[in-house]
Amino acid sequence: MIDFSCKHDILIEDEDGTLRPMDEPFFASELIAPGTWKIRSDGDASYLVEGSNEAIVIDSGYGAGSIRDYCQTLTDKPVKNIINTHDHFDHTANNSYFEKAYMTAASKELATIPFPSFEGIDFPRDYPVEIVKAGDVIDIGDRPLEIFELPDHAVGSIAILDKKERILFAGDEINGAFKMINTSASAVKEQFMKLWERREDFDVIWPGSGNPSPVDVIKTYLDIFDEILEGDPGTPGFGFDGPGDRKPDKPRDTEVTIFQRYRARPCDMKLDKGKKDLRHIKKNGVMVMFTPDNAN
Repeated sequence: MIDFSCKHDILIEDEDGTLRPMDEPFFASELIAPGTWKIRSDGDASYLVEGSNEAIVIDSGYGAGSIRDYCQTLTDKPVKNIINTHDHFDHTANNSYFEKAYMTAASKELATIPFPSFEGIDFPRDYPVEIVKAGDVIDIGDRPLEIFELPDHAVGSIAILDKKERILFAGDEINGAFKMINTSASAVKEQFMKLWERREDFDVIWPGSGNPSPVDVIKTYLDIFDEILEGDPGTPGFGFDGPGDRKPDKPRDTEVTIFQRYRARPCDMKLDKGKKDLRHIKKNGVMVMFTPDNAN
């Protein structure tokens, strides 16, 4: 068991205002489709996907306690392995609870490196890894899960297509609120086009953070990418205060450190509101952020 006890004096505030020590396990689940659960703990959302032979977890979060043990209470199929949509710590912290982690080669190099707010906790990084790439299929029994590579938010990002329940699990690469381009508009457009060509295979996109989106959100993003590539300079500035239900928490004037459960912690934030010449374009309720350097 990963030992969070050194963080006992730090409090996590639930959505209802309840305060819990950071080392107290917390899990909640929502059935979103047959044999499919969204899991909330700390960090971004995880998902439990049940096949006829086994159930597999998508992303492990960074909360205290064994997410594997919790997921096993939801299904009578063995929960053995995990798939990581990308390397970031809020998706890979608890990988060591599983027998094996599926991820890309690029993700393996960076996975399970703790954020600053977890200093002092030992998170094992020597768990078994099986490398996946675009086109690979993980079969958990009558429910094949197909891998798409989408490296932008993170260098090794993937999306996972579940054709049986018609779901695309997109990690942090696609949600219905915003996207920041880190590579180039043309590269991201190419990635999204591959998904759009498969739009008949899924009805909904479940992201790492935020709410589910209809398939058509991909077309909205493609339209914005085209506007960027056609020379639209966008509107200067960051464009909003935070990503969906993961708006950054604010430092508090208190002797006790308190973090909100589903918000990014100030000391862990990577979004740079001071990024040079950051611009944004909004369309149909979504937003793309970019700089002139990646508007190509």
